[in-house]
Amino acid sequence: MTRIALAALLLAACGGDDSGGGTPDAKLADAANTAKVQAVTCPTTADATVMTSTTADAYVPMATTVPVNAVVKFVMPASHNVAPNTQTTTDPNLSVNFSETKCLKFTAAGTYGFYCTPHGFTGTITVQ
Repeated sequence: MTRIALAALLLAACGGDDSGGGTPDAKLADAANTAKVQAVTCPTTADATVMTSTTADAYVPMATTVPVNAVVKFVMPASHNVAPNTQTTTDPNLSVNFSETKCLKFTAAGTYGFYCTPHGFTGTITVQ
């Protein structure tokens, strides 16, 4: 078998979609709806707020407990961010950029750890 024929055969074997169809946008929407942490529009009053300042290397509060489906507002200055702590959290949606205010809804019970990537300080959201 020639290399071209072999390459064509391999590409044909890998080209299928075993997920049952659907557009890439629909698949992303399905994944967003089943995520444990979801970005939402900030309500007038969030269930909790986590913040830090340009002069502090700590989240305030460092640990927060909220009920399932609570919305937590994160307020980050230019020098700090929020990233999932992969030792305790695998949900990539637990992410807030530098200089960003973002509200996240926690839809499943558990402990969600996060940290500031440039400074390494940590925080935790416990959802009960």
